[in-house]
This record gives sequence, structure tokens and C-alpha cells, in this order.
Amino acid sequence: MRARREFLAIQRDGRRIGTRHFLVMHRLGTTPVARLGITVTRKIGGSVTRNRVKRAVRETFRKTRTTLPAGVELVVIARNGSGELGSAAIADEIGGALASLARTGASARRKDSRE
Repeated sequence: MRARREFLAIQRDGRRIGTRHFLVMHRLGTTPVARLGITVTRKIGGSVTRNRVKRAVRETFRKTRTTLPAGVELVVIARNGSGELGSAAIADEIGGALASLARTGASARRKDSRE
């Protein structure tokens, strides 16, 4: 995702999963594939630090994409302290949030199929 209106729509309509260093907002979209948007402000650090955080979040998303509900749209917002984390720590934190999203998405799909 790149358009500001898409980020704002997910922030307005989506649900939130909070971790110590990240806020993950999500909603089911209309596209058949999972989509990701990342926000890392200058409060987190310089450009090298911000880009490292974004790369780690993208890589975690790539690895867990197949477990997520079809059409989910995600916005990950980095919080204070995320710039000091290593790639493995970022993957653990984001991976946990995405795993809980995958579990809730699977249960929501089961409910829909029963109705």
C-alpha cells in the first residue's frame, strides 16, 4: 500500500493488535491477496534505522503471508524503541501479532462457513 487514503481507511475501520514496539492494524479488504503498509517515523531513528525496521517487517510479512486470511490489509506502525531491535526480535514481535491474526481469521472463516 502506498496511498495515504488507504492507510487512513485501515486506521479508521480496522482492528488493532498492539505489541511492545509495534501497532498492527488490520481489516479484510476487497483484494484476493494480503497487503501491507508500514509507517516508521523519524522519531525511531535515522534513515538507515528506519529502512532496517521496514525491511525486517516486510520479510516477516513475506514469510507469514500464506497463513493470513485472504484479502487482509495490514498497516504496521513502529513505536518508540523499535529502532534498537534486531531483525530477529522484530520478526518475533511482528510474527506473534500476525500469528494471532491468522488464528482469529481462521476462526472467522469457520463461522462464516457454518452460516
